[in-house]
Amino acid sequence: MDDFERKFAENPDPWRTWNSRYERVKRAALGRAVGTGKYGRVLELAAGNGSNTPLLAARSLRLTATEGTSTGVQLVRKAAGMLPRVKICHLALADRFPDTSYDLIVISEVLYYLSDQDLDGLALETARRLRPNGALVLAHHCETFSDAARSGLNIHQEFLRRINARFTVEYHYRSRRYVLLRVRRMS
Repeated sequence: MDDFERKFAENPDPWRTWNSRYERVKRAALGRAVGTGKYGRVLELAAGNGSNTPLLAARSLRLTATEGTSTGVQLVRKAAGMLPRVKICHLALADRFPDTSYDLIVISEVLYYLSDQDLDGLALETARRLRPNGALVLAHHCETFSDAARSGLNIHQEFLRRINARFTVEYHYRSRRYVLLRVRRMS
């Protein structure tokens, strides 16, 4: 987490998530993966600098956006601005989720940085907090980063195996650079 804290302290948009064409295209793909309807309770994990938060707020009745760095929390607050029904929490991914249960959980661009123990803990907490018939959206790069603990190529399948629940795939998109997946938890 210290590396991400430093990155955000040095530059509030280190990956150009707000302005690059590639990130705008990817955010539009995330919007398609989430779908056009409204969800009740939505959880955005590892919100980074909040570049996806306004999109998710528009698709939810209540959004809880979490970030594991203090600087990132401030950036997400700025991104959320005056958006209604948005709660922002400082939360390391290895911690228990806030609130009770969620209709949609969005995890983007973070799974490959987690240790086996943290990935197991996140899978367990996701299984515990995702409502029956709730949706899970995963969005990750296919490439491997030098500071990543694992490859992004099969991270979605690996994470779903660790959750140990039955899912049905509702949306799958893969480009040369990233994969988006929306699954619905079977009751």
